Amino acid sequence: MKFLKTTTLIALFCSIAFSNMDRIGALGGNPGFWPEDDANINMFPTMVNNLDMIQVSGAGSESGDAMVIWGENTTWGFGFNGSDEDDNNDWLNLMWGNGNYGVLFNLGMDSEKDDNLGTETSSFGLEMGVGMNTSYGEWGVMFATQNSDDGTDADQPSALGMALNFRGKQSAWLFDNMLSRFHYISVTQGDALLNDMLISVDYFTSMPTFDGVSATFAMGFGFESDTFNAGLGGDDIVSTKITLPQVTLGVEADVTDWAKVRFGLNHAYVLSGSEGDDYTWSGAVDEDGESNFGWNFGLGFDYGTFTLDMVLENTNLFNDPVRYITGQNDEALSSSATLTWSF
Repeated sequence: MKFLKTTTLIALFCSIAFSNMDRIGALGGNPGFWPEDDANINMFPTMVNNLDMIQVSGAGSESGDAMVIWGENTTWGFGFNGSDEDDNNDWLNLMWGNGNYGVLFNLGMDSEKDDNLGTETSSFGLEMGVGMNTSYGEWGVMFATQNSDDGTDADQPSALGMALNFRGKQSAWLFDNMLSRFHYISVTQGDALLNDMLISVDYFTSMPTFDGVSATFAMGFGFESDTFNAGLGGDDIVSTKITLPQVTLGVEADVTDWAKVRFGLNHAYVLSGSEGDDYTWSGAVDEDGESNFGWNFGLGFDYGTFTLDMVLENTNLFNDPVRYITGQNDEALSSSATLTWSF
C-alpha cells in the first residue's frame, strides 16, 4: 500500500503550484499549447513573473487548493493544499520570480506515532522547479523526491521524479510552435520497482479566429516506456508504446461578452505497443483495448478581474439548457471549479 501511495504522489510532482487546470482540462488537458494560461506555471515556472492573482481551485469538491501571487520587480507566490488525501504532507509551497527566471519550491514533512502499536512513521518530500526564457524559447526543469520510514526493518519506499520541458517558435508544415517534454519517474521499495519514462514532441498552432471563436491544434509523436517488478522474485515487465500521431484540438467560443463555451479533443494512434513478451498491439486503442479518442467540455465566465472556469462533468446541459439556467436541474453541472481574481 505504501508503495502504491508513493507512486501516486510522485506521479503528481509537476503540480507543485496548484495552477488552474479547469480551463485547460476542457481544452484537451495540455497547458503547453496555451502559453498565456496560468496553468503553464507547472511546466514553465517563469510564468510566475506574469501573474498577480489570488486563485482557488477545486471549489465545489471535497478538497481544494489555493494560491496567491504578486510582485513588481520580484514576484512571490504561496500555495496551499487542501487535499484530504493521506499522502498530503505539504509544509511549504513557495514561488519566486525575478523577471528572467522562475522558481517553484515545495517541502513536505509529516510523522505519525502510535504508542499502542509501537510504531512511528515519518515521511519527507522535496519538489523544485526552475524555468527561464531565452531568445529561442522557454525552458522548465522539475525535480522531486519522496522518502518514508515506518521505523521497522522492512524495505522502505522511495521515489524520484524529473522533467524537462521546452517550448519555442518552430515553423513546420501547418504549425509554428513546438513543445518537447521529457518525464522520468522511479519508485522503489526493496526489490519492487516502477520506472516510467515519457518523451514527446508536439507541434501546435493557433487557427484563424473569427466571430469570437478561437482554436488551437496540435499534432505530434510520443514514446513511453514502463518497467515494473512486484518484488516477488520475478523478472522485470517492460512495456513500451509509440504514438504517431497524437492529436489535441481545443476550441473556445464566446457566448456573450462575459461567457465562453469550450471543447477539447484528444486522439492518438499507437504505431507499436507491447506489454512484456506476450502482448503487442497497434491501432487507435490503448493497452486495454479502449479507444484513444476522448473529448471534454467546459464553461468560462469573465467578469473583468474575476474569472470562473469549470469542466462540465454532465453534458446534459447541451440537451436541455433551460433546466440548468433556471435552476431546475437535479444533477450537478460540474464537480469542481476554479475562481481567479487578477489584479
